[in-house]
Amino acid sequence: MFSRSKKKKVYVIDIFGVIEASSSSISLSKKNTNMQKVIKTLHKIAGKERDEVAGVILHLNTPGGTTGTSEEAAMMVEKVRNQGIPVVASIADICCSGGYWIASACDYIFANRTSMTGSIGVIMQLPNINGLSDKLGIKQVTVKAGKMKDIGNPFRELTEEEHEFLQGHAEETHEIFKEAVRKNRQGIPADVPEIFDGRPFSADFALQNHLIDEIGTFYDALAYLCNKAGVEEKDIKLQHNAERKSLISRLFSMEVDNSLISLMGDYLSKKTFM
Repeated sequence: MFSRSKKKKVYVIDIFGVIEASSSSISLSKKNTNMQKVIKTLHKIAGKERDEVAGVILHLNTPGGTTGTSEEAAMMVEKVRNQGIPVVASIADICCSGGYWIASACDYIFANRTSMTGSIGVIMQLPNINGLSDKLGIKQVTVKAGKMKDIGNPFRELTEEEHEFLQGHAEETHEIFKEAVRKNRQGIPADVPEIFDGRPFSADFALQNHLIDEIGTFYDALAYLCNKAGVEEKDIKLQHNAERKSLISRLFSMEVDNSLISLMGDYLSKKTFM
């Protein structure tokens, strides 16, 4: 009898929706990926024997998200690559900001011709309902120790000192982001300043300026990965990270796709987004 050779695994990891540390039942999209599961999966892959894994495809469709989670996921991609396991990114509709940070850490990036990517910038938005609260007769009493402890309090205006502090934080984070992209994508031209001013780019522009490597589909990315790993597609097994909910879970989960509620929640928690 002849023993059948064991197929190598290609891990397909979806990163869809807004990137944040944990998914909430109230979110901008019902399809937000659980990023802690993504990071945990990458950590497990980095610990596997090289001959067990052909590689990883990150399938990205995200506008970006929180800075810390984006950076952590990018670092885990680097950890997988450091084990000699190739990681290829495939951009669907959009891969901007924190999503692009993660993609830039991959060995190779594919994007559909109509994809949008880039947006290498940082944004922090805080609501101010001071005028509305005055009209409604609503007052907030704040007791604090530390003059900036309630920075971003929506019931009052930011002080000039607070604004300068937050601006400095955004600029510092932006520099970290730019440094990571420059390290990951060394072919990016130094004489095109708009690459780092926060604007999104078409796939054609991204290709011309080395933000991506090739125009192509998910299946082009799969073919490239197999070639890089030295295996044929018939000799691999695709391992998806998509979450499967039980029937009971689906029946009793009530996800509210309410953009306004989600945005207010993000604002009030004073998250820094990319």
